[in-house]
Amino acid sequence: MPRTADQNELVASLARRSERLAGIYDAGLCVLYQEDNHGRLPLVAHSMRELIEKCPTLTGRQPATQGDNMKNRFQPVKQAYLRLKGQGFTEASPLDAVEGAVREVMGKLDRFLEWMEENPPQLEKRTAQMLGDLSGPGPAVPIDIFNDIVARWLAADQYFKDVAHHQRNNVNDAEFVTHMTFIETFLLQRLQPRAIADQDAIDALISEAEHGQ
Repeated sequence: MPRTADQNELVASLARRSERLAGIYDAGLCVLYQEDNHGRLPLVAHSMRELIEKCPTLTGRQPATQGDNMKNRFQPVKQAYLRLKGQGFTEASPLDAVEGAVREVMGKLDRFLEWMEENPPQLEKRTAQMLGDLSGPGPAVPIDIFNDIVARWLAADQYFKDVAHHQRNNVNDAEFVTHMTFIETFLLQRLQPRAIADQDAIDALISEAEHGQ
């Protein structure tokens, strides 16, 4: 099954802004249509995850810090707890004996919980800013619709991360395509608005006329 015309157009639109992002997306498409490759969806999900992560560069923003996620943020808490257990402390140990080790666990946990409270709103805010920048000038999208777009973008991002890291069993092709099509359609509409596409066609006609073709 060949890639669609819209997918080819998105590759071209991305290339005008970033050859790197166009290459990431194009590589995912190459794998997507390898129908005899039964492990293709996690590979495509990795490309989509990378594309989403680096989309801020299309508007001059920096991508979010890599590795700054819940799993990595929780590691210091887990390590402090394992050190506590490794010293032989149990629930029955005297409090004065475990005070220092418990204090370390509590400190790590406190910082983790602070990050948990601050990060989701910050992530949503950064995503909304980036998607707003991509929309460019023109009439503003109604706030309820825009909020839905942000939510779907974040949901697709998490979905592709889960699939790429094999954290979902029995990945559904239809669900995968739904998330992928949403990202593709949004980017294509923002990077290649119809008015620009029409202008490209007009420019091509003018060029042909000037060169007598």
